[in-house]
Amino acid sequence: MLQKKLLVQLKSDVDSFSVKPRHLERIRQAFPGIDLVESTGKEVFRTHLTDADWLLTWQLRPELYQQAPRLDAVFTPAAGKDWVPPDPSGRIRNFYGHFHGRIMRESLLAMMLYFNRRLGRCLENQRTSLWDRNALDGSSGLFSQQVLMVGYGAIGRQMAELLKAFGARIVGVKRSLAGFEDDPLAERVVTFDSLEQELPLADHVVLMLPGGSATENLFTERHFGLMKPGSNLYNLGRGNCYREEDLVSSLCNGTLAGAGLDVFRQEPLPPDSLLWGQPNVLIMPHASAICREYLDLYVEEWIETVKEIWGE
Repeated sequence: MLQKKLLVQLKSDVDSFSVKPRHLERIRQAFPGIDLVESTGKEVFRTHLTDADWLLTWQLRPELYQQAPRLDAVFTPAAGKDWVPPDPSGRIRNFYGHFHGRIMRESLLAMMLYFNRRLGRCLENQRTSLWDRNALDGSSGLFSQQVLMVGYGAIGRQMAELLKAFGARIVGVKRSLAGFEDDPLAERVVTFDSLEQELPLADHVVLMLPGGSATENLFTERHFGLMKPGSNLYNLGRGNCYREEDLVSSLCNGTLAGAGLDVFRQEPLPPDSLLWGQPNVLIMPHASAICREYLDLYVEEWIETVKEIWGE
């Protein structure tokens, strides 16, 4: 029987991200030998961190690794390393969530349908009691369109799976094609060297890029200018990959028809941002993965990870 002390610190301003009694009970059922301690505050956390074997948390400062001599593994639902950076010494293993694509792909689909089916115009007509069937005249179907997924990783592939079911043609963009030579979901997968050739062909361009210096302003004013007239841009990765003034310019004066945005260079998005007032922009507050099933999905993934690695 697996015997570990697990310290759980999963509290958030977002209720869907906060651990509930059912999640703790599910862990206890799966691993009866685990000594599970839920952190209810800073003092409880500091007291139990010193003798915890495992930590399940949203955030961890790098210097705290040194205060946990028994710690063997740190788990977090987060997909990236923004809030739980790796142990500087390399002694402790870090495990990040991989389930987000199942939720985020529905957010992306909702954004695409919003623009394709012209739901913004329908809502405006509803507010003014206007019956205008021509509002949807000329709207498009995903089954006739091409989607360019820039940052074709695990989440991007889960998105592609859903969009392909609607008949969309998928093109992925990656730094390396290793292992993606015969991807079953995409018509083709190309490297970033081919990005400029692919942009004029895409009806929807989805940015799923990680943060960091490697992606800083990677998508430039030139890239916006190369996009297909009437196409839409979506960003559900990180907000540093383009300058927002370039995006606004393309929305106002370029060929870009609309933008569905979940992430921003500065969050919360400042009240004076020009993006708020754009009629062809759909804004989500870094919320594309928020749903009530979030931690249920993560706990099941966590249980499978533990069984696979620790042999329970």
